[in-house]
Amino acid sequence: MKYALFAAILLAAVPASAQDTGNVLARFLEARGENIEACFKDLPEMEASLRDAEFRGEKTSGPVAPRRLIVAFDASGSMAGTIGNVTKMEAARQAVGALLEGVPEDVALGLVAFGHRGNNEDSGQRESCAGVETLVPETPGNGATLRERMDGLEPTGWTPLAAALEAAGAELAASETPGEQVVYVVSDGEETCGGDPVAVAHALHESDVRAVVNILGLDLPAEERAQLEAVAAAGGGLFASIESESDLARRIEEMRRSNANNFEIQRTRNQASFTQLRNNNKTFGALLSLDNCIGGRSLREGNRVRKWVREEGISAEAEQALRDDLARSHVAYKARAAEIRANAEGLREEANTAVQQKMDEAEGDYDRLR
Repeated sequence: MKYALFAAILLAAVPASAQDTGNVLARFLEARGENIEACFKDLPEMEASLRDAEFRGEKTSGPVAPRRLIVAFDASGSMAGTIGNVTKMEAARQAVGALLEGVPEDVALGLVAFGHRGNNEDSGQRESCAGVETLVPETPGNGATLRERMDGLEPTGWTPLAAALEAAGAELAASETPGEQVVYVVSDGEETCGGDPVAVAHALHESDVRAVVNILGLDLPAEERAQLEAVAAAGGGLFASIESESDLARRIEEMRRSNANNFEIQRTRNQASFTQLRNNNKTFGALLSLDNCIGGRSLREGNRVRKWVREEGISAEAEQALRDDLARSHVAYKARAAEIRANAEGLREEANTAVQQKMDEAEGDYDRLR
């Protein structure tokens, strides 16, 4: 019978007095028991490497560029403010120009403008918040067109950042690898149109688009900087800040000198994060399934006792002994599950640490190439 061995194992832990009164537990499990052993199936294997066969860094003659890059450009009224002797708008144009210098010709570029409609008074809020516009649809080799349209923008209205990210995402396609598609936001402030840019960035990064959202912040107050940092983190990307004219010059030089490596570093970080996330999700899912399986089957066994003892004519004393024995078996299963949980979480941490170490080594390779 299918429960014979299972019942025999459990009976080894049952007091002799209960066994001598007719092996009630074994009879119950044979008639109404659940196969709880089926809950203890193999746990998923953890991944301790990135999705690529190897890191690039010094091992390659050139980094892999993204397939698509969408610039989300803030033209809200506050961009008329200054950083040193230049307006934020001009600083943003210079930074984007430097960014595009490092992008290969076969990368599809696009431009989404936001804040360039209406005005920055209450009377212009509705038009401004609804005025997000894709000025340059993503197309390879259209950097000159993007610069031309960007140069035509003037500081105007409010800041619908979430809607701008949604418009940028609409220009992208499904991708297997995080980092192949990048949204580059240039802005001097937080969302002012009621949207949730953190949620939108997270959705872009976690969906089948797998976009990376990078943020360049211009002279941001602390609370607004915190929101844009959160947007970049949710989008799996980087946040950079320009607070002064010297920052602008330094940032532009960094972009010109190491743009390609920055793309590769970000790609490596995304691969590492994605691998670690998959390890976390696989472990969580497997352990949740284990807990639910044991809990559900134990509950069903407990619910069946009263009906079974009535059908079998079991005495009240024997019923109580049965319930006690069954409870002990369920405690034993939970203890076994706890051991499996500790082991699985240890394997997950070990694998994720190995991934982190490889990422750190790769970043060191890229830094030496700068």
